[in-house]
Amino acid sequence: MEESTKKFNIKDALKLLFVLGVIFALSFLFPAKRNFVQVQKQGEIWKGSDLYAPFDVPVRKSDDQIKEEKAKLSKSIPAVYSKSNASDGVMLESLISDLANAIPEVAAYKDFLAGKLAPNFQKGILSKKELSPKFELLFDTGSKTVEAQEVYDIEGFGVLLKEELSKIGVSESTIASASLSNIIKPTFNYNDSEHKKRIQSAISKWPLNDGIVKKDEKIISKGELIDEYTHRKLISLNEKSGKGSKGIDNYWVVFAGYLLLTCLIIGVLMFYLARYFPEIDDNLGSLVFILMWPLLFGVLVYAIEENSSLSTYLIPFCITPIVIKNFYGERLALFVHVVVVLIASFLSSLGYEFTFLQIFAGIVTVLIFSDTRYWNKFFVAIVIILAAYVLGYLGLSLIKEGSFTNIKWNTFMWLVLNAVLLLLAYPFIPLIEKLFGFTSSVSLRELSDMNRPLLKELSIKAPGTLQHSLQVANLAEAATEKIGGNSLLVKTAALYHDIGKMKQPQYFIENSGGKNLHAELNNNFESARIIIDHIAEGEKMAKKAKLPKVIIDFISTHHGTTRVEYFFRNQKNAEPDREFDESLFRYPGPNPKTKEQTILMIADSLEAASKSLKSPTGKDIDELVHKIVDYKVSEGQLDDSELSFSELEQCVSVFKSLLRSINHVRIEYPDEVK
Repeated sequence: MEESTKKFNIKDALKLLFVLGVIFALSFLFPAKRNFVQVQKQGEIWKGSDLYAPFDVPVRKSDDQIKEEKAKLSKSIPAVYSKSNASDGVMLESLISDLANAIPEVAAYKDFLAGKLAPNFQKGILSKKELSPKFELLFDTGSKTVEAQEVYDIEGFGVLLKEELSKIGVSESTIASASLSNIIKPTFNYNDSEHKKRIQSAISKWPLNDGIVKKDEKIISKGELIDEYTHRKLISLNEKSGKGSKGIDNYWVVFAGYLLLTCLIIGVLMFYLARYFPEIDDNLGSLVFILMWPLLFGVLVYAIEENSSLSTYLIPFCITPIVIKNFYGERLALFVHVVVVLIASFLSSLGYEFTFLQIFAGIVTVLIFSDTRYWNKFFVAIVIILAAYVLGYLGLSLIKEGSFTNIKWNTFMWLVLNAVLLLLAYPFIPLIEKLFGFTSSVSLRELSDMNRPLLKELSIKAPGTLQHSLQVANLAEAATEKIGGNSLLVKTAALYHDIGKMKQPQYFIENSGGKNLHAELNNNFESARIIIDHIAEGEKMAKKAKLPKVIIDFISTHHGTTRVEYFFRNQKNAEPDREFDESLFRYPGPNPKTKEQTILMIADSLEAASKSLKSPTGKDIDELVHKIVDYKVSEGQLDDSELSFSELEQCVSVFKSLLRSINHVRIEYPDEVK
């Protein structure tokens, strides 16, 4: 128990390390690192190679330039003043009264002073003039902008008032003792908060950039002097990449963001595998096969993005669903393809159009690729994928550019090359088979060739068994096609499922030529052992011939744990009082798990049992099929099977139809009505 737990923990640890390794490897490929440049000092010679902008880069103004421009902008914004609550007339009347109380000589000149000062009150008297070329005066009904020299503040109005008082004979000493600054009240008060608000609004709209470097435009050449403007270009490139003005300030923050997104994407993939493909999640080799796709295409996108002369549209992403569908089906193929495209989208600079186009092409690939065995179908599928790419890109370009003239027609060349590179999927499939021990439709097709050594040997040593296997293959293939299973797999497995009978072929009825050698043995235990042994012998022969494990599993499961019923009953009838171990008459199993294994088990039993019927009617065939299927279910042989009851019913219908044809069912005439 401790040893198994230890192995389990080691396997889990290796799996975890591998997954984390993939996540970190992908994260280090992302633009946060790729767009990093080490900014040299202004006035130095550029030591790096020619540097081109990987995307549009707005050139940011220097800090001193921004500070100076903000200061000028702040001074240019008119200072804001709000009107006091009292009217101009009331305030003027109050001023004249206060002056008359403070200076008796003013009493005789009230009307004269009021006439002189009224225009100034109408223009406005400010609490204090701020440093601004203009002032904005706020009223209840609106506002008015005036030049600084057009209005007085309290200090300026006080000078004017002294001049007017001097004209009516008031002495300077009297004026000084009157404390005019306490008598004069402003008609407009400075609105500090509103002024600052308007300054901030103007600053926020002020452009911080000084020109733009277009994508693929050269920023600096090797050996070129770094002038002030070029230095700002380099800093701006790093800021656009998210790393701060020094080129490294925020790098790890951005990296953490990419790392988090990669963890989410790979984490969802791992959850999907654990839930729907536990056999992959439990097998390190299969897990490596699945996770190598995002890593492989991540490296390819990184390399292409580094080379400005190539386009990421060149990369044949649809190889992923083609290959994976060949081994694991369309659901996993599409899911992994979407994961690959999401990872690639972070690395690519092509935008959402790239993401949409690749996912769309992947969906088309999963829908049209049904078999990679035939070159003509393979080429047709690639042409359809190319059409999906071309039409999809054309539609996106028309939306983005708004005309045919602005479309980047050279992209279509990259898409054609992409389709040509998809041809690599064909030789890639057998390579994957060798590396990971998988079995593809190409290999299954080769294994089903009747000139294969084992099948040729079977035709010589046990021709009856071969004929039985061919009939079982036809039955199982038709039923599997009906439910949408892997018909090529079950057909190929059916050809090999009884190869173990070659060890002692004469003891099996189809090869006996009518002679019953078991009667000579006169030992039910020995006869049962010979029959049961064809499973173990078949496994040995298959392993020696290096047949795929998926085929060997069919050999092991095609009888499940059923009894060799004939000899079991013979033994019970011959010695009813003798107790014996029933397991001596049972096949070792295991019971079938996959749909294809279950169908082969039922087809094998039906084909053999139908041979015992003499001139069967359609009713006889139907009863036989139901009897065999019900027996398998009652014996628990289908307990571990993935085959649903509705799919089983569909298979039963196919079996009935084919067995009627195979056994040449005679016409059933109706009874004569008397």
